Amino acid sequence: MDAQRALLDEIMGSARNLTEEERRGYKEVMWDDKEVCGFYMVRFCPHHLFVNTRSDLGPCPRIHDQKLKER
Repeated sequence: MDAQRALLDEIMGSARNLTEEERRGYKEVMWDDKEVCGFYMVRFCPHHLFVNTRSDLGPCPRIHDQKLKER
């Protein structure tokens, strides 16, 4: 079921089930938006560099999406 949902998202977009009212306020996230982690888009995020150490930065507050990286 999840594989079929992923295929439909890829073909029709993730907003395919939204009503017209919901689509007005919907904005698709692009790779160059401020909410997307630029470091992750280039290579790796520094928040993943020192996991479980004294210098751990914690989770990254920005979006890490493999599909955006592939685009």
